[in-house]
Amino acid sequence: MEKTNEIRQEILKVAQRIFSHYGFGKTTMELIAKEAGKGKSTLYYYFKSKEEIYASVIENEGNFIQNELLKIINSAGDTKTIFRKYSLKRFELAKIVVNYFNVVKDEYLTHYNIIQKYRKKHDEFELMAIKQILLKGISNNELNLNENQVDDVALGIAAAVKGLEIPFLIERQSNTIENKIDILLNLFFYGLLKK
Repeated sequence: MEKTNEIRQEILKVAQRIFSHYGFGKTTMELIAKEAGKGKSTLYYYFKSKEEIYASVIENEGNFIQNELLKIINSAGDTKTIFRKYSLKRFELAKIVVNYFNVVKDEYLTHYNIIQKYRKKHDEFELMAIKQILLKGISNNELNLNENQVDDVALGIAAAVKGLEIPFLIERQSNTIENKIDILLNLFFYGLLKK
């Protein structure tokens, strides 16, 4: 059983690299098999289709991202610092796990059924993560917020962070992302009005 899992993971590692280089449409089972040093029949023993391999790659990348972000959520620090670390890590990971973020940013490709599932999963995780940070801030008496407001505030923050995906992921403006995150966090934490 361990050997089976090892071969499966080896195929997924190769497939991850190929999907990120060629995209879903141009990647074939033949190419994955060749690059993995396996016969095409071996691929079909472990996976029913290219779509199943892609879904497994996306799932692995999504789990990696969530585990990395959970480390930040559970780390020590004030709420603003945790939000900043979380946001920066989120975009840093986008450079590493290309396949997952291609799914997150592009909802209109031919493999929509895969995209829809993982976009929803990503959005649910994002809301849960932001709520967790907000609740931690409330319990530390750092935020002028009560628990009844957490859902609405988390939704607003998630939408704002998602809005940064376009310049970062599509337009590749990664050199300004840190500044944009700082502006966004200052807006959330200090508002626009002069005191």
